[in-house]
Amino acid sequence: MDKKYSMWLHKLSIPEYIKVKMIERFRSYKKIYEANATDYQQFNLENKQILKIEHSKETLEDLSKMIKVYEDQKIHIVDILDNHYPYYLKQISDPPIILFIKGDLNFLNQPTLGIVGSRKCSEYGFETTYRLAKELAEQGVVVISGMAYGIDEAAHKGALKTGHTIAVMGTGINICYPSQNQDIYHLIAQKGCVISEYDLDTPPLPYQFPKRNRIISGMSMGILVVEADIKSGSLITANLALEHNRDVFAIPGNINSKLSSGTNELIRNGAKCVTKIDDIIEEFPLYIKTKMGTLQKNTLKNDNCKLAQDESIVYAYLSQSPINLNELFKNTELPYEIVYPSLIKLEIKGLIKRLPGERYVRV
Repeated sequence: MDKKYSMWLHKLSIPEYIKVKMIERFRSYKKIYEANATDYQQFNLENKQILKIEHSKETLEDLSKMIKVYEDQKIHIVDILDNHYPYYLKQISDPPIILFIKGDLNFLNQPTLGIVGSRKCSEYGFETTYRLAKELAEQGVVVISGMAYGIDEAAHKGALKTGHTIAVMGTGINICYPSQNQDIYHLIAQKGCVISEYDLDTPPLPYQFPKRNRIISGMSMGILVVEADIKSGSLITANLALEHNRDVFAIPGNINSKLSSGTNELIRNGAKCVTKIDDIIEEFPLYIKTKMGTLQKNTLKNDNCKLAQDESIVYAYLSQSPINLNELFKNTELPYEIVYPSLIKLEIKGLIKRLPGERYVRV
């Protein structure tokens, strides 16, 4: 299929739900492009919107060049009529017409669970998320999160330890945000996939992240909220999950902790309380459990015990006594570009643990 027509529709500045109605009506991006003003009027568009649509048809040649840029960077362009497009995401009212993807497209339609929570999480929240994501991935569940600090980071790292994960970005797919997560970003692209609905070079803007959350919710069979303030964006994702007819799970927390106020409220309002992964998996349909079993058998053995030279050097300076990151730089005399990525890889391999205050200790 010629992607320039789906790219043209993607870039139209009209609501996503109207684009979906156009696809349902015409069943072809090219036919939408070739339609006339009278055809567009049936979608209750204003005259100025229709004029913009007609004017945009002059950009088709530019779009072909843009698509070549994506191809050169090995970025997949998956549109909503593509067989690889996530099945669950199609079911929501305003799915993105196009997803830009780095990584393996086969993970888009595996059993999935979204994990969200606070960026400023507690050590309890981080460790609980890491453990549950690790165990879920080991069972064949692809963990989905937003690659932010805190709970998102723990979810991705835990899943990478034993299986696969998907990161949904609120920026262009070539922009890693936050920038400190570069190494996680590249590992996710290798052992899962990175997804964005935004064009290349789109910077991080506040309104894009709540919009991104509908993709996390839409792609997932359920959403697990670990730690969240009562006014947290994670609760918005949980509410989206309910709108999308997905299961909502929550980790209980200390009643005196502000970080637990949102999750405890979710449980009070009917979200399922989770203390182990069985609490989640038992809610999955039988055909999903069967698929998970097949995926688990087909997963290659993890070679986490193998260390690269840089990782071995950094690991040698760690012990059961916590050491601060700055002290580690001083002791190893290695640059940031070597030490920090090595720490991330050692943490994913389960050999070290990060403590509050950027301290690290051997497990």
